[in-house]
Amino acid sequence: MQVILLEKMQKLGNLGDEVQVKSGFGRNFLVPTGKALPANKKNREVFEARRADLEAAAAKLQAEAEKRKEKLVAAGDVNIMANAGIEGKLFGSVGAIDILEVLNAAGADIERNEVRLPDGPLRHTGEFDINIQLHADVVVAVKVTITSEAQIQAVAEAASADKAKAAALEEAEAIAKAQEEA
Repeated sequence: MQVILLEKMQKLGNLGDEVQVKSGFGRNFLVPTGKALPANKKNREVFEARRADLEAAAAKLQAEAEKRKEKLVAAGDVNIMANAGIEGKLFGSVGAIDILEVLNAAGADIERNEVRLPDGPLRHTGEFDINIQLHADVVVAVKVTITSEAQIQAVAEAASADKAKAAALEEAEAIAKAQEEA
């Protein structure tokens, strides 16, 4: 099915492009949502008459996406606490909604469908680079750090063990010094 795109669509084309799509995709999604028109002589004339308005609307959407990008960058990186086992495997997963809630709480203005998780939900602790696609041309990379209470506790135990080791070493040196002087 040939359609005329009424907005820029990633992996399909730009505003005004005439592209070939599968019939079901065109009939059931593109045309009903107003993203495309079937390509015929009448619709080509209708599109050319509306072209300036559509381009202005597309420029406005991109400008809004750029403003939202500034808010998203100001929100910073995402830190999420989750329950995990010793090896770092999460009990459950961290999905788009979890990332969305943390970013929106930090002042960003994004929606669930803008969070890109190409490999699905995150199921391990660690650092992940996630893309947030605000517009076909505006994509922001956000670092998501997932930690667990078990990891924090292990780090704290290691730090206290290091402090105890350092204190014992100082005490041993003090005893050795005292014995040398006596």
